[in-house]
Amino acid sequence: AVVSTQSTGAVLFLTVEDLITVRNVPKPILLNHLFSRGGDALLSPNNVAGWTTEQYVAWLYSHPHEILDMVQGTVQWYEDMVRETGVKQFDPIYPALIKLLETS
Repeated sequence: AVVSTQSTGAVLFLTVEDLITVRNVPKPILLNHLFSRGGDALLSPNNVAGWTTEQYVAWLYSHPHEILDMVQGTVQWYEDMVRETGVKQFDPIYPALIKLLETS
């Protein structure tokens, strides 16, 4: 699907709360953007997989139907890491990722 750069560019300036309500931008774009707003411990899917940005983009284009599964796996990895390391709280972006993953 073709997405207007106007609508995609607009998400860069939205609050996290507003981002999770956007409906005219594909969910994978919103999710990946949310990862970019996270702290150092909330790694993006390509970092968890050990891929460069270029490798990740190539994978995204060749596996469009698996993107949400990869993001879900990254969120699961993060949850496990938080539990294992005893971190006291989740990254402030984490609830928005969960909420966006749960919306249809």
